Amino acid sequence: MNVAWKRIAAVAVVMLLLMGMMKLELTDGGGAMAHAHAQGTAAPDIEADNAVTKRPNAAITAAQAGIASSLVQAYGNVRTIPAAMPTAAETPADPNASAAPKIASTPNTSAVPEAKVQEAASSKLASNVPDKVVYLTFDDGPSKWTPEVLDLLAKYKVKATFFVLGQSAERAPEVVKRIVREGHGLGNHTYNHKYEELYHSFMGFWTQVKKTDDILTRLTGKQVTLLRAPGGTYTNFDAFYFQYLGEAGFRIMDWNVDSGDSKRSNVPAEEIIRMVKQTKLAKEVTLLLHDGAGHEQSVKALPAIIEYYKAKGYRFAVMNEETKPVTFRFGADKWHKAWTPSLHQQAEAAVTAFQREHGWMPLREWLVGKGTVAWDAKAHEAVVELADTTTFRLIPAGGQAVKVAGTPGESNGKLSFKITHNQFYVLKTA
Repeated sequence: MNVAWKRIAAVAVVMLLLMGMMKLELTDGGGAMAHAHAQGTAAPDIEADNAVTKRPNAAITAAQAGIASSLVQAYGNVRTIPAAMPTAAETPADPNASAAPKIASTPNTSAVPEAKVQEAASSKLASNVPDKVVYLTFDDGPSKWTPEVLDLLAKYKVKATFFVLGQSAERAPEVVKRIVREGHGLGNHTYNHKYEELYHSFMGFWTQVKKTDDILTRLTGKQVTLLRAPGGTYTNFDAFYFQYLGEAGFRIMDWNVDSGDSKRSNVPAEEIIRMVKQTKLAKEVTLLLHDGAGHEQSVKALPAIIEYYKAKGYRFAVMNEETKPVTFRFGADKWHKAWTPSLHQQAEAAVTAFQREHGWMPLREWLVGKGTVAWDAKAHEAVVELADTTTFRLIPAGGQAVKVAGTPGESNGKLSFKITHNQFYVLKTA
């Protein structure tokens, strides 16, 4: 049985389980349905940190982990594999948790049902809770309004993260460079935001992500790994979107607070501010705003939003590779994607080529003729033994980060390591 058929068989089992386990939850904040995705498919190579959501759905995670044995056969093993594949454990419910407002549809997407936001905020967050953080995120730029947003951020000495469209970045390359130069985060928001092109098939989505990645890499000189799906992931992504994008190294970011600035055209600044203030507070806030065309009012609302969170004791942070993703719960795919062995082969080939294009290769492949790797389940680390007797350890450090204990050896050049979808990758940089 080839890899593609194994994937189809595996996901069939997962989806049957999901159908019995998924349920809609009614929030206490305006009657909106709260949904979020918990991504927890265990990869065959390491027992890495799977806690990628604010409140993982343990039932779905466990069901996805059930396909691990098929993936092990598909990808192969390291010398030692943990006896039990890891799964993300259920996070205890926050006693202060309550609902965030309903996510509004993006203009020009009236045919797409509204997504719903994760129930992830606290009703009254104590002022003495340490390290309250807000991630200001802006979608759909850059536009003529983005420089004004950057000016305000500089004035208030706060940072934000911009999820840009490839076609907009092509038109305003200097603005993209300014975003990076001034210390803000940068993310991929696909090329043109057109749902019909993005969600009927993975390769349509991938083509846009890849095109935008090429543009951003050219403008910034480095790969951009943050990714936000237009309209969010809920009901737009299926399990394989998460899997293949994770294997490519992307960090998928939804949000847990919606400013409401895109629920219709020209939402007044006062309404945007009111929506933000009415949303119950959480220790970590990922706020959805827009800086694309038609969002002058979002710019006008920004000072009041910044002042509001500052008064509540929040610090402002930039998203990066180590930021824990906020993702919606896994929802039934409303686009009814049809996966075939051929489509899986295309996706697998595209992801593999993408990794190599950026210089990364699987650790086990790099070790061919050089040495071996074994997973130490007790220490939760990988032990690499090279033919020249050099030994070093790779320790998962959250997200894609890897700590290296020991020295790989000067003869191997300067090496960087990362974890992508629970698999170690290595990059030789010198």
